[in-house]
Amino acid sequence: MKKIKRLLTILCLVSIISILLIGCGKKVEMVRVSTSEEVLELFNKYNTENNIEEMVKLYSDEYIDYIGYDANKIINMIKNNRKDATINSSTTKSIEEINENLKKAVVNINAVINGEETNEDYVYALIKEEDGWSISPDGISECINFDVPANKEKELNLNLMKEAVLFDGALIRVDLYNDTSNSYIFGTKDDKTQIIVETTEGTFTSEVEEPQEISKRVKSYFIAKIQDLKGDIKKVTVTSIYELDKEGNVIVDSKRDIVAYNK
Repeated sequence: MKKIKRLLTILCLVSIISILLIGCGKKVEMVRVSTSEEVLELFNKYNTENNIEEMVKLYSDEYIDYIGYDANKIINMIKNNRKDATINSSTTKSIEEINENLKKAVVNINAVINGEETNEDYVYALIKEEDGWSISPDGISECINFDVPANKEKELNLNLMKEAVLFDGALIRVDLYNDTSNSYIFGTKDDKTQIIVETTEGTFTSEVEEPQEISKRVKSYFIAKIQDLKGDIKKVTVTSIYELDKEGNVIVDSKRDIVAYNK
């Protein structure tokens, strides 16, 4: 759980190759219930029972949209991630009403992962949809999609794809396609990459904790947590990107910034 939680606080590169290789099955029929309390009670029950299929059926449309894969693939992804994990308990700590269609829930999850016991609090969004109440992990209350332009040939392409609205900011997902024969690195120990997001409400920044290497001819994406982000996104800039030489050393004078979105 600690590892999963940490991924939401730093920039992370996520390979999509393994996900695309997950097979498809029959369509999953999503489930909606009459109250927010009921959806949370069912989620806790299925989570503790490791009944992943029924748990995912409760996921909100906004969360499914943000993940970008159908429920079958999400089920398989969770099963793979939980091979070395046992959920001992999933308990509601609090529910806060934001408005008539949205509530914020805090759930305490006690688990054993690779033989180590963890006890963590997690935030969930409870969303009232047309057919009833659903649940969003990570507190995702809304998914905003952006028009993604075609990738440019023989260039390092970064394009803002999605924004997941959170109670304390947002997650942004940026598509990455390196259509060059060069390798790159996001930041160095002395010059960390920043994700600068300009909105109608101001400028918000997230810093990459560790340098991230980008191999040549790779297609992937990264997710960044932007704390306290408010307003509509106008521009996203990724700073301090360096080219690597054949030995993997940083070429200092190759530093550049890339605009991933500009409205």
